[in-house]
Amino acid sequence: MITMNAPMIKSASLVAFPVFSPKANHWISVILILCLICFGCSDDAEVDTATVEKRQEDGWIAYDKGDFSAALLHFERVIELDTTFADAHNGLGWTLLSTTHAPATAPEVLAKAQKAFETAIRSDASSADAWIGLANTLFLRRESSSDFQIALRAIDNALQGDHRTLFRHDYQSIADLYALRAACYYYLGQVNLAKSAIETALQTEPSNLAALSLQNLLR
Repeated sequence: MITMNAPMIKSASLVAFPVFSPKANHWISVILILCLICFGCSDDAEVDTATVEKRQEDGWIAYDKGDFSAALLHFERVIELDTTFADAHNGLGWTLLSTTHAPATAPEVLAKAQKAFETAIRSDASSADAWIGLANTLFLRRESSSDFQIALRAIDNALQGDHRTLFRHDYQSIADLYALRAACYYYLGQVNLAKSAIETALQTEPSNLAALSLQNLLR
């Protein structure tokens, strides 16, 4: 350590290139490594975000084309990258619903779809699309009257939720949601409530085919 009375050493090399102890060099190395890790993580996060968004978009594009195998792969990949991405679970649920045409696999597929929608809702309770997906799943399952009752509550939550992504697929208007509500009431034997829901649907969209079909059924 240099004291106040020690002679000044004029050395350009010492001024320009400070000499560090081995311990100091160790800490400098640690700091440099941490900085590189932080910068690397930042870049990876940006890449992952871009990948997630692109995969999600590709999933819905494949879904709209009816390429459900590709849609499943895209949505599953998004979930691998970000398990909290609500719309990926939602997309997975809708894709599974679209593959329930084989009766032998329907119960298993419906169970997976229900789980996907419930996961989406846990991540984003305002997702109207996921609530409607859950309502559809329970309506198709029809194991007991509670399926229709829970489906009705899910429809109510959808009507109160965020509608910005609601009509991207399958459902084209609010009238479709009221038609689904009417169908649930019909299977519960609550004919008057079913008729009321049909009237609301047709007031919103007079040409709604699902509502018109139910109306003819109840005449």
